[in-house]
This record gives sequence, C-alpha cells and structure tokens, in this order.
Amino acid sequence: MGKNISNILIVDDSVTMRKIIKHHLTQLGYNSIIEASNGKEGLKKVVEEKIDLIICDWNMPEMNGLQFLYNLRENWQEIPVIMLTTVNTQDEVIAAMKAGANSYLTKPFTRDSLKEKIEQIKTK
Repeated sequence: MGKNISNILIVDDSVTMRKIIKHHLTQLGYNSIIEASNGKEGLKKVVEEKIDLIICDWNMPEMNGLQFLYNLRENWQEIPVIMLTTVNTQDEVIAAMKAGANSYLTKPFTRDSLKEKIEQIKTK
C-alpha cells in the first residue's frame, strides 16, 4: 500500500511559483496546501502542522533549500521532499539527495511531471 498524501507544504520565496505549484496540486486533487516563503518558515510549519509531502525550492533567502533539508532531516526523516531548482546540475542533484531529498524537479515543470514525482513517492 502506498503513502497517503493529504497535507502538502510548499516552501518557495516566489509568490508566483507558490501559486503555480498550488494550482497544479489543486488540479491533481490535493486541497490541503500550506505555504511558506523560506526555509525557516517552512520548518515552523512542519512543527505546527501534520505534513505529508514537502515541495521545496533550492534557492531562497535566509535558509536555502539545502539548509532546510539538513535541518528538516534532524527531526523528520519520514516526510518526503521534492526539491525544485532552475539549474539541473549533477552536483546539485547529488547534494540534494545526500541532504535527504526524495526527488528533484527542474523549473519550469509541467503538472504531469509533478504528478509523476508525487506518484513515485506515494508508491515507495
């Protein structure tokens, strides 16, 4: 049986990007979507809410996605994370996976590619 994903946290400093991701997620049938504008706020939301999946940008002020992942994994190893970035280099992918990311998407991405990543996480 796969993972049940109800509450999704989007961590991205771009309001526009959060709106796009939220739109894709609602089209895919996900309605409990929580937003954070940086890594510190994202960690606070993880403490306050029951989170089933995190979609996190790589490049953010205050605490970038990689720092967020390292901090998250200190206490929450079980929450799956999809990292987002505008640069798709092998070094970034390796760094994200070592930090604890479960999957990786390069911006811009389609609703279908996001759906595919979520489905992969649900079946693991």
